[in-house]
Amino acid sequence: MAKTLIEPTSTSTDELRAMLLERRSAIQQQIHDLLAQYREHHSANHNDSVLDLEDMSLRDSTGEQQLSLLEARNRTRMMLDTALRRLDDGEYGLCEDCGAKIGAGRLKALPFAKRCLSCQHQAEVLEKIARQEDRRDDA
Repeated sequence: MAKTLIEPTSTSTDELRAMLLERRSAIQQQIHDLLAQYREHHSANHNDSVLDLEDMSLRDSTGEQQLSLLEARNRTRMMLDTALRRLDDGEYGLCEDCGAKIGAGRLKALPFAKRCLSCQHQAEVLEKIARQEDRRDDA
């Protein structure tokens, strides 16, 4: 028996798929643009003859910002891919932890949400505790 949030009519599934694919396409375009900017920035800086410390610092921070944006966009793209797989598997809209329905408002805001609000909050608390323990271990 398939676990689905909504009765999977071809229309609703097609609409969900189209929305997810549209968002994925927009993210993919942002990734493409950011990569082009990153390459352009680095090739322009490599062609400069001599950079002083200020120029090198600016170049490095700009490059790090671009890489951070790329990583964030790539994570979003991967989450959208997972949402598309969950849609194909009939599990889209169900919390992967407790199996409850994920609220429509949450899915509208975060179409790649894998957890209901309650389970997401619990996961974030556990993640925070793990980070604090890691910091204590490193100290």
